Amino acid sequence: MTSRLVHIGVHDAANKNAGDTLLYEVTRRAFEQALGPIEWLLHQQWQIFDEETAQKINADFDGIVIGGGGVFLRDQAGADIQNSGWQWNSTIAAVKAISVPIILYATGYNRFRGQEDFPPVFTSHINAVYEKAPFFSLRNTGSMRAIERYLDPCPNREVRRQFCPTTLIWQLYPRHRAMAEGYDSSGQRRLAVNAAFDRPHLRFGADQDLELDRLAEAMKKAQDQGWAILNVCHKDLDQQFEPHLKRAGVDFQRTDITNLSPGGIMAFYASVDAAIGMRGHAQLIPFGLRRPIFSIISHDKMAYFLQDIGHPEWGAEITDPALGDRILAFLSGLQKDPEDIRAKLASAQTACWQETERNFERIRSVL
Repeated sequence: MTSRLVHIGVHDAANKNAGDTLLYEVTRRAFEQALGPIEWLLHQQWQIFDEETAQKINADFDGIVIGGGGVFLRDQAGADIQNSGWQWNSTIAAVKAISVPIILYATGYNRFRGQEDFPPVFTSHINAVYEKAPFFSLRNTGSMRAIERYLDPCPNREVRRQFCPTTLIWQLYPRHRAMAEGYDSSGQRRLAVNAAFDRPHLRFGADQDLELDRLAEAMKKAQDQGWAILNVCHKDLDQQFEPHLKRAGVDFQRTDITNLSPGGIMAFYASVDAAIGMRGHAQLIPFGLRRPIFSIISHDKMAYFLQDIGHPEWGAEITDPALGDRILAFLSGLQKDPEDIRAKLASAQTACWQETERNFERIRSVL
């Protein structure tokens, strides 16, 4: 039997961010693979969700899926947080009017280091959602602990971990898995690098130029060792890294995936040998395709993910004076023993999938 679900997210590439362009499609694919045929109604999370909307959904649908993505953020461009304090633009009265199950799926606590706390309405709103959500999940343990500070005890409710669906591409998209497997025998050495430039005052330390120059100099050394450098832009503003690459003498290729289709984004990451990234999805997507990753940590969520998969060594703080040396050591290890890191990647990625399968047993029981 076909289920009818509402998917609240950022649809149709509304915020011009490659990670989100892919994420919401992959989320639906995960549900369809686990639960069977689904008829979806796509609702933009920034669009007002009021009591009238809730009543219509109660009458016509079996449940509401919210997420994934970094929805717990107060300052996203295009969002109105007056009603909720976070990215879902719904009133508390509307949430309380919902009578079908809410599935909060693989969401992220995206508050930056040093960023202002959520407004007072957030605590009341997220508790209203918690009461209505028999499956309430965040995409890493650090996000779980952070959101739990706002939650009151609620009978028969718990905060669960559900990894971002983009970490599951290997199992969900056989065609792109085959592309990645085929690429591995091509003998190329393509290194993707991504630097993020949203909220730079919250991302970087005391000397942004120094930190980015340090990263660019590492790319120059990698190029001198035979790597082809691809500057990957998930948003157009990520091109701001290029003056640093030019200053370091890097002969790089710009790969702007801002406007690519979901399939195009996966095809790109299937054809790299490793990915160094500052944006979350510049790491989660290649991980989902079992590409070696090294995270440039300018947001806690990057470290949270590495801790959860048991490989904190696959990353370094943007402020670390030894950042360049650590990247080069990672690349050296990859070149010397690629099978070792591929085995570790396969084990970690498989664990994400197995946890997802267990979570869908719970979701299946409440829908």
